[in-house]
Amino acid sequence: MKHDDIIAPFSLDNAPVRGRIARLAEGALDPILHRHDYPRPVALLLGEALALAALIGSLLKTDGRLVIQAQGEGPVPLLVAEHLDGGVRGYARLAEGAAEQLAGAHRMPPAELLGAGSLILTLDLGEHTTPFQGVVTLEGATLAECAENYFRVSEQTDTGIRLAVGEIVNGENPSQWRAGGILMQRLASDQARGETEEDWRRASILFNTLTDEELIDPALPADRVLYRLFHEEGVRMGDIVQLDDRCTCSEERLTKVMKTFPKGEIADLIEPDGKLHARCQFCAREYMIDPANVGAA
Repeated sequence: MKHDDIIAPFSLDNAPVRGRIARLAEGALDPILHRHDYPRPVALLLGEALALAALIGSLLKTDGRLVIQAQGEGPVPLLVAEHLDGGVRGYARLAEGAAEQLAGAHRMPPAELLGAGSLILTLDLGEHTTPFQGVVTLEGATLAECAENYFRVSEQTDTGIRLAVGEIVNGENPSQWRAGGILMQRLASDQARGETEEDWRRASILFNTLTDEELIDPALPADRVLYRLFHEEGVRMGDIVQLDDRCTCSEERLTKVMKTFPKGEIADLIEPDGKLHARCQFCAREYMIDPANVGAA
């Protein structure tokens, strides 16, 4: 069984809890963070956002793109992480001078890095549908706490979330970015389950013993993490789904967007070689588009 770049559901036999566990590494996280060479606090927060997008996106009962967007007026005014059918992508926009300002810094609270702002979760089901969107203020010392606030306020669901990101150094080999995340939710009381408050409280105490090191340890597979946490509660992990670094950009999509621009604005963007140069913010892929294809020639 593959241990990295996966997400899997889990449940407890002896408590009204369901959840997801995710591990992102060489295939789903490391290339994204190395591609952009972000300052360390930005890389850490984006890694957490990607793990969170995978966790929440995998909860959906319908196909669609789950977008997590955090925005404010700080050194990083915009951060985006997306999950779609096992693929993840993300990027962060830095304000002018932010790279120098954040040099040498380590982990920072989201509100300090992003500025006073909002955490926005969007479910996009595709063309001809209206996206569902939920918003919560960036209140919390960590992104996980901000997300817990979202579920408490918008979904009215008791939810526990832990996210961890770090670099693994292996001798002379390049360091590897790794992330882990776990999300658990309380199932509602009903006639069969009875009152679930005490069982949820017990599971939460166990959940809070989880360490960052356990979440990203390459020698500790996801099923062993769950066993360490919940073996007394009869934990069961379901089928895993692979995660990968997958951008959805395309020349066709960029051309469609550019067709909506004013012709004068498009004309100003034409390069000396007669092409429109477009660079994807997510994957850094560059496209050269013929102005005639967007009605500007």
